[in-house]
This record gives sequence, structure tokens and C-alpha cells, in this order.
Amino acid sequence: MSAMKKMSLNKGLQKLVQNIGELGHYLWERGWAEKNAGNISVEVTDLIEKRGQAFDDYPKVKREISEPICGGRCFFVTASGSRMREIADRPEEKMIMMYICDELDGYRVLWGGEAGARPTTEFASHLKLHSFLFENNPSQKAIVHTHPSHLIALTHIELYCEEKAINRLLWSMHPELKMFLPEGIGLAPYRCPGTDELAEVTLTALQEHRIVLWEKHGCLATGVDVMEAFDLIDMINKAAQIFLLCRCAGYEVQGLSESQIKELKNRFGDFTQ
Repeated sequence: MSAMKKMSLNKGLQKLVQNIGELGHYLWERGWAEKNAGNISVEVTDLIEKRGQAFDDYPKVKREISEPICGGRCFFVTASGSRMREIADRPEEKMIMMYICDELDGYRVLWGGEAGARPTTEFASHLKLHSFLFENNPSQKAIVHTHPSHLIALTHIELYCEEKAINRLLWSMHPELKMFLPEGIGLAPYRCPGTDELAEVTLTALQEHRIVLWEKHGCLATGVDVMEAFDLIDMINKAAQIFLLCRCAGYEVQGLSESQIKELKNRFGDFTQ
């Protein structure tokens, strides 16, 4: 990479850096980000005034980009190996703001990427998901992947390794979920982390959901910003936690009745099954 040139961040981008740093602490404090687990990406093209040739002086990293719709767009991504708890203190080492070259032969580093940082190893999958969102739900700019303990635990119980069953359980534990997540969560069957196969089952689930629970692995959420994505994960993990707390105390869990679930459905809508 050539000598580093760094863009000055406007107020909108400064706020984004702050929010991602805060989110990193939230994920760590909840025990959802062990070691360097998890990754974040945000499409930020609308926050940047310059385009195209204005970025020619910024260092270029050659890399084949397989998503044509991402060409000419800008992204903030966490760096490979980043610990979420360190982002706020060392943002320019733990994050990269990049411009995807129109030729799809690499990206320009506009900010961050210090100490030789490279994008998350899930970078290609993130671009694939952003490509889907551009065409189907363009208001969703942020993608957050993390390891919420109680949700992962549920997918180690065979009964809840089915989308209808796990949604029914979560509704019954936390009725306000129906207000904020009327479509429920998508459940993706286990696929090896970091693979195209995992990206594909995630894309399928995102067609009707903003949150996808990866069986025995973790969770991915989209939002208009990173905090909205976090809030959705936080709420559904709380529902799973309530269930498991009751079971750990030795009690059968009552939950909401069928009539109470029906009342929620009538008032806040239903999800497709």
C-alpha cells in the first residue's frame, strides 16, 4: 500500500465512529464478543461528499469485488482480528473506511486501516448482504454480527432448532417483541463460519427478517444504524435469557398463553410461517 492519506471525518462520520466504539463495549460487557468475535459494517456513501476520482490519491488495496452494485460506494468495517472492547480506544487501528473502486478491482482506504489493518475476514459476505439490502431494503445501512449467549444456547436444544418454534417461544417470554420485531427472527441452519454457504442461508432468511440467528454460532442483525441493529438483538436475547433463567431455577416455563399470543398478533401483526 502506498503512503497513507487520511480523510477528515465530518460530524456524521465522527458520530458513527463513536457509536461503533460504544457498541463494541456493549457487546463485550454482555459477553457476546469473546476474543475477536463479531464484526460490523455500515454503508456510509450518503455521508461523504466526494466521489470517484476524488479518491485517486488515497492508498489502494487490490482485491476482487464480486458485488457490482457495491462499486462506487463507501463503507465502514471493523478490521480483521479486532477485539470489540478495543475499538473505542483505538478506532483507527480497529476500523477502516473504504471506497469500493468502480472497476471492482479493490478499494481505497479513506480513513483508519492503521498498523496494516485489513477488513474483517467476513468482508465478502458483508458486501453480499449489503448488495441484497441495496436492492430490497435500502434504509438498512448497518450490519452487526455477534455471539449472544442465550440465543446460541437455545439453538443447542433440538426443540428450538426450527423457526416457528423458536419465534413462538420468544413471543411468549417477552410480549413487547411483537411491537418492535413483528416479522420475528429468521433461523439459518448451521453452516461453517466464513463460508459462501453461510452467506447464502443468511440471504434467504433476510428476505423476510431483520435478524438472522445462526444455529449454534451467533446472530446477525440489520438496522438503519448500528444501535438499531443492537437493540433488536438485545431484545430477543433478553427473551431467551428469561426462558433459560426460569429453567435453571428448576421451573417449567409458563409463558404467554395462546390467547395472549393471538392478542399480540391481532394488535401488532404476524410473521410469515
